Amino acid sequence: MHDFFYMLGFNEQSGNFQKINFTGSGTGGDPVLARAHPGPVFGTANMITKADGIGGLMNMGLVASTNRHTAFDSDVVFHEFTHGVSNRLCGGQLDARALQDPQSRGMGEGWSDYFALTIQHCLALRKDPNAKEKVVTGDWVTRRAQGIRLAPYDENYPGTFGRLGIEPYDEEHNIGEIWCATLMKMNRDFGTALGDRVKGHQLGWQIVVDGLKLTPANPSMLDARDGILRALQDHKTAEMLSDEEFEQTNRAAWRAFARFGMGPNASSIGASLEGVVEDLNPPPGI
Repeated sequence: MHDFFYMLGFNEQSGNFQKINFTGSGTGGDPVLARAHPGPVFGTANMITKADGIGGLMNMGLVASTNRHTAFDSDVVFHEFTHGVSNRLCGGQLDARALQDPQSRGMGEGWSDYFALTIQHCLALRKDPNAKEKVVTGDWVTRRAQGIRLAPYDENYPGTFGRLGIEPYDEEHNIGEIWCATLMKMNRDFGTALGDRVKGHQLGWQIVVDGLKLTPANPSMLDARDGILRALQDHKTAEMLSDEEFEQTNRAAWRAFARFGMGPNASSIGASLEGVVEDLNPPPGI
């Protein structure tokens, strides 16, 4: 996970977790200490993130009801590590508490599910171009085919931005499901637009990480949406996407956001669950 995110730009300069910062950028001496406990831990598993220069602590525990351990489940390990990434990147590496408001906390969970599932799908695609997408998380460790979320992260995921604050979308993990479902659809549609599902994941990961760097502390989903769209535009500016590729992927991104109620006219009062208005339409001409 360190190397994966390093390649996406979560490096020494961006405040990554690393014992020695060979480039001289950032502050070293802060690797992740990953602990596999013999019994249950708070939240089944958790990740404690401090500012750059202070090591992260990942605690993995036993699920007593199934006698399976989260340290053996990549869904959980990848999820927890990603908490460290989103906490460090959003708002800058010196602020590891930049995801405290309701929408922000929810997105923290959503980013973590998104990377955990899409990494595994991409690995499967490299072995089998027709590999089935992984849309359920936590199924192995809980011995539940439906996993630990409200619904699979597929095209039919029921929650949208307009449901924020309405039960069950008033709890941070459930709020995060809306964000994860949006990002997974974006990756999926990038794959279609580029004619290559692996490239769809790769582009999605890159602009999500780049977008985190452009996202202010305690963002709403709309702030994070804007960071991603700006990152995609930057890809075109840097000539990493052709004009045609940008047109197609920009359309795919906007349509994914609109599908989940985050069209251009969506709004909320900051990153709270108040004053939420959804927009299910992409911008004109998209």
